[in-house]
Amino acid sequence: MLEVLIVDDDQIVVFIQKKMISNHEIAQNPISFSQAADALNYIIEDQNHTRQKDFLILLDINMPNMNGWDFLKRLEAHPQKSRYHVIMVTSSIDAKDKEKANNYSTVRSFIEKPISAADCEKIKEISEISHFFETA
Repeated sequence: MLEVLIVDDDQIVVFIQKKMISNHEIAQNPISFSQAADALNYIIEDQNHTRQKDFLILLDINMPNMNGWDFLKRLEAHPQKSRYHVIMVTSSIDAKDKEKANNYSTVRSFIEKPISAADCEKIKEISEISHFFETA
């Protein structure tokens, strides 16, 4: 099972991402968090109980309190990190951010906002999660 989380403090961005994710059959009901710490707690709490689920996390970099980089550092330290598939979704066009994202084993892709239909199709082709989208 693949659960989709959207971690972004901009509610308009969250609304658009939910629509795109649903319309492109990535997930019917993605869960959103405006605070990265809340998303991290949710993931860790869930993994401590079920250990059966993978997470696709659409993560913004620039957020108050805990930013995307802090979130990634904490996620990377978790023993279940192979079940976490992060897509950085950001308005940043700084090449340094893309380079930095490549240093994290959980990051699968880097998308510039706003997320597009083509981005959604590329998400479904990411090797670590493509099997969740195969049709019988």
